[in-house]
Amino acid sequence: MHSHYGLQEQQLLSAPMVIRSAAQAKVADAEFTVMLSDFSFTSPEEILKGLMGKAQGMKGKKQEKGMPDSKPMSMSEQKESLVVQQWDAASKRLVAREVQAATPDVDVKYDALLANRTTIDNPQVLEVKPGQTALLRLIGAASATNFFIDTGKLDATIIATDGEDVQPLKGNFFQLSTAQRLDLLVTIPKTGGVFPIVALGEGSTLQTGVLLATPGAKIPKQTLAIRAQQKMGALDNTQEIRLVAKNPLPQKVVQHSLPSVLGGSMITYTWTINGATYPNRNSLNVKEGERVELVISNTTGMSHPMHLHGHVFEVTEIDGQKITGAKRDTILVPPKSTIKVIFDADNPGVWAYHCHILYHLATGMFTVLKYENADTKFWKPDSAPMELENPLKLNNATAFWSEMTAELFADGQTGARR
Repeated sequence: MHSHYGLQEQQLLSAPMVIRSAAQAKVADAEFTVMLSDFSFTSPEEILKGLMGKAQGMKGKKQEKGMPDSKPMSMSEQKESLVVQQWDAASKRLVAREVQAATPDVDVKYDALLANRTTIDNPQVLEVKPGQTALLRLIGAASATNFFIDTGKLDATIIATDGEDVQPLKGNFFQLSTAQRLDLLVTIPKTGGVFPIVALGEGSTLQTGVLLATPGAKIPKQTLAIRAQQKMGALDNTQEIRLVAKNPLPQKVVQHSLPSVLGGSMITYTWTINGATYPNRNSLNVKEGERVELVISNTTGMSHPMHLHGHVFEVTEIDGQKITGAKRDTILVPPKSTIKVIFDADNPGVWAYHCHILYHLATGMFTVLKYENADTKFWKPDSAPMELENPLKLNNATAFWSEMTAELFADGQTGARR
């Protein structure tokens, strides 16, 4: 759970919230929640101001060269040695591999990454016992950082995504985007010891993490530097396309398909859904009871973790390949990728739908899912302050949420979901 007011999320106004059934509480001998964040000594207002200022500089250079300022963001072509996730077909596991690839575009260079509010220099030590199983509930609570999760010598199994059970998927190197959650099950060796669980920032060498340690194990210095100075590559669909929902949505014909075309330009630093920046009066319209398909097409050179409030959806197709994918509320859409998801329109109202990279959200990549005959008295895009006019003002896109919070949570229906 986190603030959607202004840019407060970057100031760490967030906290874990776990709701589980009695059955879920028996999955492992021990359970730990690990919240991953990004930190900067620069204020979020100044970060946004810098991004917009950099965009203005790029705009000027392009105009000098006679190029249009509406040129979409494009991926870098320069290649270097990067660590990425790959599928090992022989062992049927998700693993880390070093490849020559282009560095992914990352908006913000952070001073540190945090795990449960601690840095890599002083990681939290979580006590485990030899031979026991441990459930790691990982929360991508960063404002603009996607993560790779390295479990090192411990084999791990994905058992849930965004709080929804999936068929077991094994490995020791996983993907976790901003706003997603990942449940990993590990078994501590009977010999005991210290086992780093490391989170590595996409497109950077920054890392953070926690230590699983058995009683009496000696904690070494530089405990987490197992991938020192190695730059991470880009998150992609390697993991997502192999996830299978344990309890998929009931079979039902899609009654309504909605386009969600993601656009943007680093030259103007604006981000769009279906060609428009928020605030506007556009909406994705549904009727209660419909099975809805959302076709999310990313035309930009940057990944976007797209989050739908108030609903759980199922991933059904990735770049033309049909799957019975994971159930989620946040899906990372890599550059030039198209992902289809379905959900049941079973929660009437006006719901936020947006990119969860804070600075993309603040500059336009936001819209609403609106039910037919929904009460729209709290949806006031026309009166939202204009972030683009003055980055020090209230975030325009999320002003909507601050007005609606009391209404949306009054009945308690959304408390268990982001």
